[in-house]
Amino acid sequence: MMRYNGNQNTDWLDRYKKKIILSIVSILTLTIVVTMLLISFTMRSRLLQEGRVRAEELGTVILSSLEHLMQERNPGRMQSTLVAIGREDTPLVKVFIVDNRGKVAYSSRVKDIGVTIDRFTDVSCRGCHSGPTAVPNEAATGIMLDGKRVLRYVRIIQNGPTCYQCHPASQPINGKLIIDWSLEPTYALVSALILIIIGAGLAGLIIFVPVLWRILSRGVDTYIAEIRMKSTELAVLYNIVERLSTTIELEELKRIIVDIVGDSLGADEIDMVLPNEYRELGAIVWTKSGTEIVRKKVENGTSLAEIIRVWSEGRIPDHAVVNDGKEIHMPVTKGEERLALIVVRFAEGGFDVHQLTLVRAMANHIAVAFENALLYHIAITDELTGLFTSRHFRQAIAKKYSHYHEFGEKMTLLMIDIDNFKRVNDTYGHPAGDVILKDVGRCIMSSIRDDDMGFRYGGEEFAVILPVTDVEAGKRVANRMRKLIENYPFRVDQHVLQVTVSIGVASWPKSADTIKEIITEADKSLYEAKDEGRNRVVVRTR
Repeated sequence: MMRYNGNQNTDWLDRYKKKIILSIVSILTLTIVVTMLLISFTMRSRLLQEGRVRAEELGTVILSSLEHLMQERNPGRMQSTLVAIGREDTPLVKVFIVDNRGKVAYSSRVKDIGVTIDRFTDVSCRGCHSGPTAVPNEAATGIMLDGKRVLRYVRIIQNGPTCYQCHPASQPINGKLIIDWSLEPTYALVSALILIIIGAGLAGLIIFVPVLWRILSRGVDTYIAEIRMKSTELAVLYNIVERLSTTIELEELKRIIVDIVGDSLGADEIDMVLPNEYRELGAIVWTKSGTEIVRKKVENGTSLAEIIRVWSEGRIPDHAVVNDGKEIHMPVTKGEERLALIVVRFAEGGFDVHQLTLVRAMANHIAVAFENALLYHIAITDELTGLFTSRHFRQAIAKKYSHYHEFGEKMTLLMIDIDNFKRVNDTYGHPAGDVILKDVGRCIMSSIRDDDMGFRYGGEEFAVILPVTDVEAGKRVANRMRKLIENYPFRVDQHVLQVTVSIGVASWPKSADTIKEIITEADKSLYEAKDEGRNRVVVRTR
């Protein structure tokens, strides 16, 4: 992806402009006017064809994004996603899904849900359905809808094995995805361009060539620049939607979003801040010179700390360009919920305020992606401790094992158990035990990096996966965690308790070569730590 500009695949417009001007100069007759009209209609066909292709590409991406929501059988999220798409500041009129009976099941216009469309009698369907015959797998055709010209793109939603839980196997299709894309902006631009060309041609009969050239160039260039901007904007949004739909894992999504913002805006530095109740206030930072995405602590008194404070107080409600265009503040929100703050900086040049339309559309897509990722994050998170669940542990360690098996990537596993936890429950009760579990989870999260993963493995036992970490580094993390917990003031009612943990450490390839082996070795290390007196770290290597 390239920085937002108006020079993509539209050089042919400049060539047509030169032909028009040369024709006016050389032949001051009615033939010039006819020639310019022919060229203008050619331009219109090209622009409409480009709009058709962009709409079809966007339709493919939208269907791809909705497929995983269909498989999750979550109609609420499917409907909210369509509503969010329909709110974009684009020529998109509406997006809706009809079932096999022609009934609208989901729509970006909520009032249309439940309406039944007769494909043989409804005026908007006659472009494809002139009778009871089969139609192509997908089609795009121009129609009149509510007195306006619209490009309707239809995509068949095929039935398949992943759909058989909800749809019978004998049913060939499950419905249709329909996207109505307004052609009015394109026609308006084309009409304005044609009028300018005709007016310039007539004026050229009576005015000097230099004056004609200057006027025509200024007028046409204005509309050419707008056409280029619209074309590039649509291409950028297509790439954004395509890249955001590749994952719903929060950590991976954050990196994709930083890449998208950097590539789309040509940024020199990006800071991303997300609310986090367990860690000190920090930001994900990317710089063009460093290329790597890193996490840094935000120090009080810095300009970023002040921006975050203003944002947390709700005083950055919309996107803002500051410091003479050197900085953009992009709040990412969903309703009243603040999902993230993205601060984009430019070392040279500056940000064009006319590009704010792209920034707003980009932020809306990012908000939808964040919301989906956060819902998934909640589903795999233990409600009490804020750590991942044991079920997600099995998926995560399997993924890390594939990295080890394919690329030789090291990994260290910590198995953690609270010492004498039963005594806490017996003495102070189970609510006190819940307080201890929650605070231990807080200490674990404070001891590890963003890329590390903490899990509530079961009861009072926890696990931590440390990617790209050898056994010695893993031992240092374990000891830091153990000391933090030992010195942490665990408050239960009026009491301050001292809690300790025992930690077993194992790693690939020092301790094991398989998933079963590394879990077994880490467990053995944990039991050794218990047998040796608790409140200690034991490492097992071969």
